[in-house]
Amino acid sequence: MIGSVLARLDRALGLCEAAFVALTMAAASILLFVNVILRYVFLSALSWAEEVTMYLIVWLVFVGGSVTLRMFGHISIDLLPLALPPGGQRRLKLAVSAAMLVFFAAFFYYSGQHTLRVMATGQLTPVLEAPMWLTYLAMPVGSLLMGIRTAQILYRTASAAGDDTSGTTTLAD
Repeated sequence: MIGSVLARLDRALGLCEAAFVALTMAAASILLFVNVILRYVFLSALSWAEEVTMYLIVWLVFVGGSVTLRMFGHISIDLLPLALPPGGQRRLKLAVSAAMLVFFAAFFYYSGQHTLRVMATGQLTPVLEAPMWLTYLAMPVGSLLMGIRTAQILYRTASAAGDDTSGTTTLAD
């Protein structure tokens, strides 16, 4: 029962992340393309396009990190795990996942504190004069999402006593 609920939540979060990444990438690409056409064909560019594109890419990187973590797509060195027996590989994966979880928790806390400081100052973006904290919010949101994905890896690794999950391609598998 709980497993099926968690699986549905995982799929829903995965769909939301993927949709956000796809829409953000499409918006940034279209905005850049339109701005290049306007600049070089009509000699008149959108003054705010570069700023919006930059902030979209910041969000894309942090949310995309979670998508990549879910798909086990981050670069890793597998020399040590390959040299270890299955039990050692599992313990190493648990240790690495725990260290990642601590890192994401610390990053969430400190980036959240920084976002709140920026919010309190009322800092605005240079061109659009939008609240700058909206850009900084990508850090705690991204670290929270990556922390959730890391907790999933930790849970699956801890609960898979003796199971070989090396062929897993996503957390949903």
